[in-house]
Amino acid sequence: MTRQYKTVVFIFSLIIFLCSYRTVSADIEILKEIVEAEHELSYVGVRLRTNGSRTMEELVIHKSEEDTYRKTISILGEEKSIEEDNRRERRDGDRRRGRERGDREARWERQRSQFSISEIKLIAENYELEHKRWGEKIAGYKTDILIIKPKFEGRPTKYIYFAHDNYLILKVQDLDAAGVLRGMFVYTRISFDPEAVSKKWDEFSEEIRVRPRTYGVISIDDANKMLKKKRLIQPTYLPSGFQLQHVYKHSYRGRHPVRLKYTDGLLDYSIFVTLKQENSDEDDHRGWTEILMGETKVFKHPRSSTNAYSWTNSGIRYFLAGPIPSTEMENIVESIINQFTQNNLQD
Repeated sequence: MTRQYKTVVFIFSLIIFLCSYRTVSADIEILKEIVEAEHELSYVGVRLRTNGSRTMEELVIHKSEEDTYRKTISILGEEKSIEEDNRRERRDGDRRRGRERGDREARWERQRSQFSISEIKLIAENYELEHKRWGEKIAGYKTDILIIKPKFEGRPTKYIYFAHDNYLILKVQDLDAAGVLRGMFVYTRISFDPEAVSKKWDEFSEEIRVRPRTYGVISIDDANKMLKKKRLIQPTYLPSGFQLQHVYKHSYRGRHPVRLKYTDGLLDYSIFVTLKQENSDEDDHRGWTEILMGETKVFKHPRSSTNAYSWTNSGIRYFLAGPIPSTEMENIVESIINQFTQNNLQD
């Protein structure tokens, strides 16, 4: 192979790399524009949202980053969904979830952002982004597509349809690792007219009650203090691309569980940690599958698209939940339990 030929091959490879880098960089910039638009633009609209068995029509008012709310105004196929949910709740012996869900749907809820600025870096590391000109209209607006595809197995794919002119998200499709649609929303009507937004806000402002958040970000030291003399044991195993994003203190029925939230930028799972209470209904694991890890009983419960695990070590109750494959979830559980075993911290 001549030196001239090697030089040509090197230059050609470099050109391909630079073109690829520019494409990836450009698509990341588009994602940043989408995130900024979601935070900065004011709009009011009606959208359809489905999570599988239920399709809801929602009114969304986004006056500002702080004043952004949604409310269910109708449920399509409600009769069938309620019948199925009631059967499931009777089987589980827990009707409370249905009542709480009904309460949530009847009131105004904070509208959550699809992404935060801090998650963009993780998305770039763990997912491939592809921007496509689409040209079709959604709610009257010409639309482009940003496809977020996983680099690792067992991760989701997200299709984002956004307005070509102002980058606001108009439609989202969430597909699981098998390519099955797990959730989506699409706007059927939307307006960016400031006067229309103000008018709609004034119409419903008395209904909207700003509820205090039931959680707040804390440090690991604060979490250890909440567990009194017991040390917070974190997992030594994390699925590829995941990292600890935040530690939260929650308030729930007079209790204050610590929540460790892990993310790869697009997919999240959480570990809830609290002190064990005697005679608690949390000891009821009917319908759960019992597995043994060392000397520790672990209870597993598949919850539609998510997996959940519950166990107790040294007076500390752990609850792990997320849409992660069970093999990886069990590696997380085992990595925590092993630390108790190695340090003789078992009950």
